[in-house]
Amino acid sequence: MLRRVLWLGWLGILGGCGLLGGGPTEPEQCEQAAPAVVPLFAPGPSETGPIVVRRPDGVIVTTASGRVRPRHEREDRFMHFEGHYFEHRSFRFTIEDHVAAGASSIKVIYEPIADPSTYGPTTNFRAWKMYGPAGNGPQSYTFADNGVLTQVAPRRLEKTVTRNARESRPIKVGDIFDFEFGIFLAGFDAADPSSIGDGAKSYYSDTFRYQVGVGGLTPETFDTTGLLGPVESARLGGGLTVPHIAFANGTPVGPEMAFSQLALNTQSPHQQLALEGRRLFHTRFDTGGHSEPYNPIFSEQAGKLGPHFNTTSCSACHVHNGRGTLPAPGGAPVESLVLKLYGDDAYGSQLQPQEAPLRLVRYETRQVTLGDGQVVTLKKPVFDAGRSLHASPRLARQLVGMGLLEAIDESTILARADEHDCDGNGISGRAQQVKDPVTGELRLGRFGWKAEKVSVRHQVADALDADLGVTTSIFPRNGAAELSDDDLQRLTVYMQLLGVLPQRNATDPKVERGAELFASIGCAGCHVTATLTGDSHPFEELRAQRVRPFTDMLLHDMGPDLADDSGRPEASEWRTAPLWGVGFTREVSGSVHLLHDGRAGSVLEAILWHGGEAKPMRDTVVALSKDSREALIAYLESL
Repeated sequence: MLRRVLWLGWLGILGGCGLLGGGPTEPEQCEQAAPAVVPLFAPGPSETGPIVVRRPDGVIVTTASGRVRPRHEREDRFMHFEGHYFEHRSFRFTIEDHVAAGASSIKVIYEPIADPSTYGPTTNFRAWKMYGPAGNGPQSYTFADNGVLTQVAPRRLEKTVTRNARESRPIKVGDIFDFEFGIFLAGFDAADPSSIGDGAKSYYSDTFRYQVGVGGLTPETFDTTGLLGPVESARLGGGLTVPHIAFANGTPVGPEMAFSQLALNTQSPHQQLALEGRRLFHTRFDTGGHSEPYNPIFSEQAGKLGPHFNTTSCSACHVHNGRGTLPAPGGAPVESLVLKLYGDDAYGSQLQPQEAPLRLVRYETRQVTLGDGQVVTLKKPVFDAGRSLHASPRLARQLVGMGLLEAIDESTILARADEHDCDGNGISGRAQQVKDPVTGELRLGRFGWKAEKVSVRHQVADALDADLGVTTSIFPRNGAAELSDDDLQRLTVYMQLLGVLPQRNATDPKVERGAELFASIGCAGCHVTATLTGDSHPFEELRAQRVRPFTDMLLHDMGPDLADDSGRPEASEWRTAPLWGVGFTREVSGSVHLLHDGRAGSVLEAILWHGGEAKPMRDTVVALSKDSREALIAYLESL
């Protein structure tokens, strides 16, 4: 692998600039170059090639992929994963846009990874969605064009569309060509050869939206009975942003599944790998059982749990890929929060329930009076494991957008680092540097509450080892790995390609006012509102995406109130948490527990816990008028 070494040239002025709460910065500190870090990915061609290609004849060719769906996109079970969803139930498709070359013609090529039904119904194709008036129920739409696909090879079917049937005219550049597949797989009829096996044989698909003359799929929709858009600025995940899906009355469909959808423009074979990775994510490593019904025992994975473990499956802590939750004080043991240990020879690097059950015993409370007189009660959880430990509590984090964060170039992140506050703005973000567990090379830390993991693969392997006691080639036990590298890759791909939802109500005046306040207060100094991914990630769909994760990926001193009990100098340092998806926390997880130990029950509480480098911004929020504060919160909850 070609290796490039990046050197961080420190930005800022010389002398006179001080760390928040510390003494003046020496000029030589600002002149120093940081230690070298090796980029995670070398530049080169992607695994799949370009998503959009303009041929010499002017035709735009777009490739994408999808999975089967149990219902249409605005119906109740649409977002769910039915039994055997991981078995031969993905497909690749290609859009050949001849409108860009001056014709009124679009060809769609559908290529399932399993044989279509031979004697049952023909795979059908519906295009140009027609939306009915609001209040007519979840099925208040039809498609203006309903037809069938023509099979031209065993696993290749085609359809050519020559008119915009929704508006009864030729297709023109800028049209939103929305379409879906009606899927019938081998085995639908008893006489079909090459039956797909167990599970259903007939399905629906996403409604895919293609902007004619542009290329690539888009989340754009003009569904007047649901959520419009999203506008460009609301597409937090760039080209991977998934569309708003709502019933006719505007209520989100399957809101608990909001973090469970694969990214738009996911390429083949990544779609199938991610589905197989999702199966592993939902598999219990003691019994091999799946967390969702109607799925077979994964006997190959049974018996791999332990000997020490915090949970039995990935999905047990990251329910619906969301944040962890805390039980009531004095109740059941804590399940989706772990204690990272420091300098404890008896229990290693993480406490497991087999060693000492962890319980939330009480909250320490204090009150903050806001500028308008409102009183907010802050609660700090107190955990007990029956003994004194140097520990750092870590709540399970939401999982969306990890692949996009992984794809940001090191140079982009390092350019924002200013460890000694040489620019004098009171913010001294520090880049975490971590040894790659495979190569031993020094890389940029990206993932985890303290940015201690260099890649999604590193994060997944570490969680398997620490939380489940399942070994991999990265973290073997006695030289042996229980999970194969292929399965580790499947889990990694699933994590890399979980889609980001768009911002809601982005054009609401109150939300727009909140966005202005977010910038003017200085929140964007750490929660960076926009960045560009690099061009060297192996996955083409993650490259060159303009995204809005609201993080600089750096460590910041958040003050003594947020320090953990590790006893380490960096106890109060935390990686800036991404904010995309924060407004879906209650819908996905059922309750709100923000910050590293779940202490904040709302976005406002999380802000009020900010100290250290963020204290000036926190104090400004405290002093805001009620209207301004509500606008700021509305903006954050729209993300």
